[in-house]
Amino acid sequence: MTAYKIFKVSTWWSTTTLIRRTENTLSVIEEQGHEIVTVSFGVDIFMRPTAFITIRIKT
Repeated sequence: MTAYKIFKVSTWWSTTTLIRRTENTLSVIEEQGHEIVTVSFGVDIFMRPTAFITIRIKT
């Protein structure tokens, strides 16, 4: 069975900070052996710049 999980990374400060945090999160996810399906950028309900990371969890 394939399972998916969505991670949300956001910041009030700057897009540079958001990109750095997203890259760090992606590195941790890859080290854990999960497959990254998509990464998209947008805003959350509070209009904060946000990255949404979808991963496929290996079971």
